[in-house]
Amino acid sequence: MKQHKTDGVLDLGTWMGRKQAFASLAGGCSAADAECLRQMRSQKKHRALGLTWAEFCRQQIGITRQHAVRLIRRLEEFGPQYFRLAKATGITPEEYRRIAGSVGEKGLSHSGELIPITAEDGPRLIAAVEELRRQAAPEAGKDGAEDQDRAIEKAERLLRAAVNEIGRVEEMPLDAARRQQLFTRLSAQIRRLRMVHEVSVRLGT
Repeated sequence: MKQHKTDGVLDLGTWMGRKQAFASLAGGCSAADAECLRQMRSQKKHRALGLTWAEFCRQQIGITRQHAVRLIRRLEEFGPQYFRLAKATGITPEEYRRIAGSVGEKGLSHSGELIPITAEDGPRLIAAVEELRRQAAPEAGKDGAEDQDRAIEKAERLLRAAVNEIGRVEEMPLDAARRQQLFTRLSAQIRRLRMVHEVSVRLGT
């Protein structure tokens, strides 16, 4: 029995070694991450450490149990394509449901064109997602509330996509000059975001 528990811990260590304790989940989950989570939960590998699933998610992965459940559900509902498209465009699950019929294993279909779901094609994908989402949305109300909602959703989606792209760039082996260039540009945009936030706070009070 003791040997069995040791084997379980070693097996769990092999799983965890895939992603440095899933450190990437806080910034963006891949389909492989979600599949690994799903199998770890279904096979109850957390028990090898004497932890509940909630404790394992919090202590070993750094996310809540609810977040892990949502990731697993998205994998089961949408498949791996959702995670690839979400990382490239920042699309939400609700938005994905509207355009799911245009997404396939080889890419996103739009205007007779198949756009590969890659980071490099991010700008094209974002534009196509916006058009498809607009076509799938119900007609806007008389007060323009839905137009405002779409504008806010678009801003949020673009911001998420930008954050994901920044993370991708930071993982590159940048030299000191390019890393300083990235820092300078990020600092300038962060200052702009702070000003926008301050204006929003003043208007909301």
